[in-house]
Amino acid sequence: MKFSFSSNRTRRACLSCGLVVLALTLAGCGFQLRGAAPQLAFKQVAWRGVTGPVSNAVSEALRSQGADTTRSAIALNASGTNAEGDAPSDIDLVIEVSVDQRERQVVASTIAGQVRELDLRVRFNWQAFNRTGQPITPTIEMVLSQDLSYQESAVLSKSLEQDAIYDNLQARMVAQVMRRLSALQPGAPAQ
Repeated sequence: MKFSFSSNRTRRACLSCGLVVLALTLAGCGFQLRGAAPQLAFKQVAWRGVTGPVSNAVSEALRSQGADTTRSAIALNASGTNAEGDAPSDIDLVIEVSVDQRERQVVASTIAGQVRELDLRVRFNWQAFNRTGQPITPTIEMVLSQDLSYQESAVLSKSLEQDAIYDNLQARMVAQVMRRLSALQPGAPAQ
């Protein structure tokens, strides 16, 4: 099927109409651009557990959204107090990190034992709790990976490429964690 337009004006009008229909369709299904910063329902966040590059980056992203973050060894009981009986009333959310690490695994090598391909991974396991110590989320295990071709003759450039891949994976991981945190309500029970 072939369409022919008699003038440029008709072609532009059809194109404009198609773009409007596309925009309305995307808006109607709840489409949002990823660049929009998620709104957070909490202002005070305490961290406990393992410290690593992803948790530091998430903490920085939370601070940029206006949330105060603290690294703490808070252990809350059912009444919402810690072992000393203090109630951390200003804490809206406690994030417990069990795994925050970068991994590197050889995927392929030559007969001579030279590495040809690596699998780079960023692993981040966490769980969110409300101020009374009740879990808001189940333990969330997140893993992102990407392959890297490797040449032993170009160790320096491959090292720089590896760092860039880790930074990219970490940025994607932080964006996913922030989207999950933006969907949380601090008082809600675990799903």
